[in-house]
Amino acid sequence: MQYIIGQGIGIVATVIAISIPVFRRKWQMLLATFAGNLLMAIHFFLIGQIGSAIFLYFVAILQSMVSMYHTQKQSQVSRWEQLLFCGLYVGLGLFGIVTAPGFTPEVNAANLLELLPIFASSMLTFSIFARKEQTPRIFLLINASLWAVYMAIVGSTGFFAELFTAITTLLALWK
Repeated sequence: MQYIIGQGIGIVATVIAISIPVFRRKWQMLLATFAGNLLMAIHFFLIGQIGSAIFLYFVAILQSMVSMYHTQKQSQVSRWEQLLFCGLYVGLGLFGIVTAPGFTPEVNAANLLELLPIFASSMLTFSIFARKEQTPRIFLLINASLWAVYMAIVGSTGFFAELFTAITTLLALWK
């Protein structure tokens, strides 16, 4: 039953993620991002996927809160904050791997799989530093593709949100 509830929460998070681009105000987009990330963290916990993804979603929740603060204050995120989040994604992602149930310190498929969300989150964070207009879209495409592969393998309904993101990003790159 816990697994079914978790997948249901994943579906709600997917609907939120897909709807983010239709919001007209930045604070609405950030609030939806916050809610979607929180629901995805709960989703991964309930489906038993305890590892890097949960920790990465908590960093994303924190990043959403910082973005909401800056939006309210009409200020820019500093370079220091951007670097901090890069470090948090990598550090807490790796922490999630080594604290996951069944972790063994050798290289194996399970440990390598848990690296995908870390690489994905890093790509999205790197997009912040991009100067050219198309570069963030390329990072977003890599992010969505890596998350889609991860979510497909672990059986997450979040796969559909990432697939949608990848397709719309491809269309934006094509135009």
